[in-house]
Amino acid sequence: MLMFDLSFGIDFKKNHLVLTLLRKSFGKVKLVDHGVYSIAPEERKEEREAQVINLINQFTSRHSINREKVSISIPREKVVARFIRLPLATKENLRKVLEYEAAKYTPFGNKEICFDYHLIKEEKEWLHLFAAFIKRAEVDYYLSLLKRVGIQPISIQIPSTAALNLFFYQKTMEKNEIAVLLDVTEPFFEINLVEGGDWRESFHLPLPAEEKESRIVNVFRRSGLKSDALSESTFFVYGLDASEKMFPSLREGNLVKSVSLPPFNRIEVETRASRPDKIFSSIGVPLKELTKTRFDLNLLPFEMRKRGRQIGKPLFFVLTFLALFLCLTWGIGVLISYRNELNAINEEIKKKKPEVEVVEKLQKQKEGLRKESSEVEKFKSAEISKIALLRELAQLLPNTVWVWNLKYGSREVEISGFADSASDLIPLLDKSPLFEKVEFLAPVTKERERKIGVDKEKERFKIKMRVESGRMGS
Repeated sequence: MLMFDLSFGIDFKKNHLVLTLLRKSFGKVKLVDHGVYSIAPEERKEEREAQVINLINQFTSRHSINREKVSISIPREKVVARFIRLPLATKENLRKVLEYEAAKYTPFGNKEICFDYHLIKEEKEWLHLFAAFIKRAEVDYYLSLLKRVGIQPISIQIPSTAALNLFFYQKTMEKNEIAVLLDVTEPFFEINLVEGGDWRESFHLPLPAEEKESRIVNVFRRSGLKSDALSESTFFVYGLDASEKMFPSLREGNLVKSVSLPPFNRIEVETRASRPDKIFSSIGVPLKELTKTRFDLNLLPFEMRKRGRQIGKPLFFVLTFLALFLCLTWGIGVLISYRNELNAINEEIKKKKPEVEVVEKLQKQKEGLRKESSEVEKFKSAEISKIALLRELAQLLPNTVWVWNLKYGSREVEISGFADSASDLIPLLDKSPLFEKVEFLAPVTKERERKIGVDKEKERFKIKMRVESGRMGS
C-alpha cells in the first residue's frame, strides 16, 4: 500500500471553477493545493470551455495527479433533488422503482435522466431517501469536456453531499443538536438542515439582492421542524460570497444559537495560512476517494462506474475458493443434524397451521374494519376553505410565477402557468403541510414572453397535487 494517496476534485459552479487536491498520509488528510477561478458565463460557451481546459491543465501540471482518480461536482441548479418516502417493500428493487417513477419527481422523461439516491433512514414500513436527478445531456456535456483533458471522473457529486460529507468527517452530532449548513454563492443560496445527525431538508433558491437574511430565515421556518428550532440551531456559513460579518441580527439578537464558520479541525492546510472556508463544499468533493464518507451519491451513469480494483481479483478468487472449501468440509458434518431439526420443525408447523389460519382470518377482519373506519373519517371531513388554499399558494409561489388557471375538486388541485424555473416549484409545494403527492401533470415546455420592453423565455407548467387529509376542513 502506498504511503500517501492523492485525490483531485473539480467543482463546477455557475461563475467559477474550484480545483482542490487532497492527500492522505499516515491516516491524515491534507489540503495540498486549491484554486478558485472566475470563468466566462455559460452563454459564451467556447470561451468558457477553453478557460476550464487551460485551468485544469495548469493545475495538474504542478502536481503528479492521477487523472483516473478525479471526482467532480456539478452546479446544484442543474439538479432536481427530492426527499422521497417509499414503502419498505420497494427496498429490494429500489433503483428500478425510482427509475420507473422519475417522471413524478422531475420534468424530464425516464429515458433522458441520470440519477442516484441515498437511503437516509429505514423505518418499520417506510424508506426515507434523498434522490438527485439530472438530464443525461448535462452529464454528457461535462464528460465530453473533461475527456478533452484526458479525464474520466469516477464520481459526479453535488455541492450538498460534498459539504455534508466534509461536515460529518469533522464533527459528531449530538442527539438533539440542530446544524444548518448555509452555502452563500451568488446568485443562489443553499440550506442543508441536519438534526441529530440525520439529513432532514435541503433548499436551493435564488439569493435576493435585498433582505437576504429574512429570506433565509423564512425558508428555514418552512422546514417542518418545531417552532422553537431556530433558536436551538447553529448556522455554519460558507461559500464564495459568504462573510463573517453576514447576518448581524442572527448573531446579536439571539435569534439562533450561534453563527460560525464550519468545522475544520481534521483537514490540514499546506498551501494557505488561513482556513479556506469559502470552498468548504469543494474540499468535500475529492474526500470520498480517500476515506469512508456518510453519503455515497454518484450521478455518473451506472454503466460507467468503475468496479473494484483489478489487482484484487486474483486474491478474491483465492479467498472465495478457500471459503467454499471450508464451508463444504464444515457443512457436511452438521448437514444431517440440520435435516433432522428441519423435519421436526415441519411437523410442528403442521400442528400449528389451524391456529395460524384463525389468526390470519382475524387479521383480515381487522384490516377490513380499519379501512371502513378510514372511509368514515374521510366522509366526515369537510372541504378545505378556498381562501386558505389561495392564501397558501400565494405565499409559496415566487413573485415571478404567473398562474393562469387553477382547478380544485375532490381534494385534487391543478395549477397551470409560467415560471422562470418550473422544476423549483415542485420542492416548494412539497414542503407545504397542506399539500401532498406533488407532481407534474404534463411535460414542461418553454415559451417566450413578449411584452413591451420584455423579451424573456418562460417555462410553461401544469402541476397536480392533493390536499392532505389531515388538513381537510381547516
